[in-house]
Amino acid sequence: MNPTEYLVWLKGKFAAEHPKADGWLVYAISVRLQEKLGLAYLVDFLRDAHPGSVRRRDTHHEVRVADMAGEPGNSHAVEIGSEWDRKELDTRRWTGEVDLEWEGEPIHHLAVRVQGGEGGSDDMILAAVKSNAALRGLYAALRRYADGRQRGMNRWIHIVNGDDIPVPNVSWEDVILPDRLASEIRSNVEAFFDAKTRERYIELGLSYRRGFIFTGPPGCGKTQTLRALANSAKVSLVALHATAGLGDEDLSAAFEQARRIAPAILMIEDLDRVVHSRNVGMSYFLNMLDGLKASEGVLVIATSNHPEKIDPALVHRPSRFDRIWRFPLPMPEQRRLLLGRKGGKHFSAKALDEAAEASHGFSMSYVQEIVVNALLKGLSEVGRRRTAIWRIASPSLRNSERRR
Repeated sequence: MNPTEYLVWLKGKFAAEHPKADGWLVYAISVRLQEKLGLAYLVDFLRDAHPGSVRRRDTHHEVRVADMAGEPGNSHAVEIGSEWDRKELDTRRWTGEVDLEWEGEPIHHLAVRVQGGEGGSDDMILAAVKSNAALRGLYAALRRYADGRQRGMNRWIHIVNGDDIPVPNVSWEDVILPDRLASEIRSNVEAFFDAKTRERYIELGLSYRRGFIFTGPPGCGKTQTLRALANSAKVSLVALHATAGLGDEDLSAAFEQARRIAPAILMIEDLDRVVHSRNVGMSYFLNMLDGLKASEGVLVIATSNHPEKIDPALVHRPSRFDRIWRFPLPMPEQRRLLLGRKGGKHFSAKALDEAAEASHGFSMSYVQEIVVNALLKGLSEVGRRRTAIWRIASPSLRNSERRR
């Protein structure tokens, strides 16, 4: 029996096991539709989100290389005996049979891979149901799960009103903030996405969502902190930019996308500009944050250079934005640390110390500009360059007061 004949035989056998006379409807799911629905993740979806729905499972799994190899940073790269060590590895592709119940209706799947000629293969998935509505409901939930898995593996930030961008390669070591500020923000984010946190929210009857705001002068680390969070948090990432023409439809799309691929972080930069956009209604925005349509598993993080311009109804009510962190202008030790990282190879320690003390009131962006400005002067005398960073910097930069 050749591969084509075998597939025909399997279809007939599956149909015979699910006779139309008993109310069964049998569908063949095309490869294109399999990819769109994320059917490769069906087994993992049921395991992670709806284990009680499975009535019978007889499957074989093809796992990802990263999971089997236990690469650093991967969720399965853990020690023997830990909780994650006992978890079944994630599935890249599966074959076999899965019988489940969704919204009280039976749904059966058969997945087969048959090797063809010249190294090719045929993938076939058959579905038998008694309710089309139940099947659509299952596939809608599966698609949301698959989107989140894909975003997590590909590590891209979905920009609702712009082009998607790769997650920036920024670590927490690249973030220079006052003592405890970075660690406090990081621990709050990690705690929210901890599996036990969701259980506690449910026990308390609370919606599993949260909101943070980063405020402070421009150039003091708000965006850099967002980059580090995006790189370290193993969740889906959605962002909304404060562009011209931003409106309620963009807000709705951002929250809907975050809900669909949750757990997720929804990043909104320049919140003060967003809420004052001509096409954004404040009441609509408030409804997005704490309306009847809950954003389960979504952490909203917004930044603002001018929080005083934002309606208090938005920033001073828990369940909308629960925590507000202020990013101050850098202290001498933070300015010196940044100067050393950026200019340590080109300037002496004494010169860097002088620049750190003299740049009081400068934001981190302007502190960095001291180094860039001095280097771009094109000085050829190495000795002078190593001893005169502050004097080399342009007069306009040196004389600036409270650079923000």
